[in-house]
Amino acid sequence: MKAGKEGSKPALILFMDATAKSKTFSEALGDKELDEAFGKVAYAAVVLEKGSDEAKKFSVSSAPTLVIVDPTADEPKVIKTLNSSAAKTLKTEIEAAVKKIAKK
Repeated sequence: MKAGKEGSKPALILFMDATAKSKTFSEALGDKELDEAFGKVAYAAVVLEKGSDEAKKFSVSSAPTLVIVDPTADEPKVIKTLNSSAAKTLKTEIEAAVKKIAKK
């Protein structure tokens, strides 16, 4: 969050577990189509622990879930929650979040 706040850019948090679906989602984030978009965000992956403070804070109940957060606010605010690992969808949502924060 700190890197996103300091750089005025969205933070992406991937909540994942040990399932194949989480592994596939994680690998999808490495798609070349996302290289440019990932240069404009801060990124972290965390293991989802149901009921944890992080999961509650971002309303995450299952993995894999990618949460796009605006860390520039006093309290980080969720912009979008995604369960799809389609590169085109991810790119569109990341770019929308970058534009939203840039307007501030």
